[in-house]
Amino acid sequence: MAPFQEPNGERRFIGWIIAGLGVVLAVLFFFLVLQYRTLRREAIMSARESWLMNALKNHPHLMANDASAIRSWMTFDYVDKLFDLPQEYLKAQLSITDPAYPKLTIGKFAKNMHQSASSTLGEVQNAVRQYLTKPFPANTSST
Repeated sequence: MAPFQEPNGERRFIGWIIAGLGVVLAVLFFFLVLQYRTLRREAIMSARESWLMNALKNHPHLMANDASAIRSWMTFDYVDKLFDLPQEYLKAQLSITDPAYPKLTIGKFAKNMHQSASSTLGEVQNAVRQYLTKPFPANTSST
């Protein structure tokens, strides 16, 4: 009796499976490269910004001059928490009506408003500076 030999049909089936997995792998790699290019083009976050955001997150009291660290990839919710702003403050200052607020990125808001991301980013930074530099009202309650 001859040693075990695989039937021709089974060998062909395994070949198709390997070819199919190769195609799936190629498609996934294509989408990985596409997403990477999109993130780089939109400058979502560089290593320097990552370091800066980690430093700012650990700083308990952010000042008005720290507003320049705000980036277009940040959501309004993130900016509110980072600078300890009331949740409705930026919504009112920028007249935001998008129902996605505050889980809306500054860049997406700019795109929806047909504005450049840099001009909208400047508006957000100025609004944060304005809030942080406004004098707090004196306590007028009688004790």
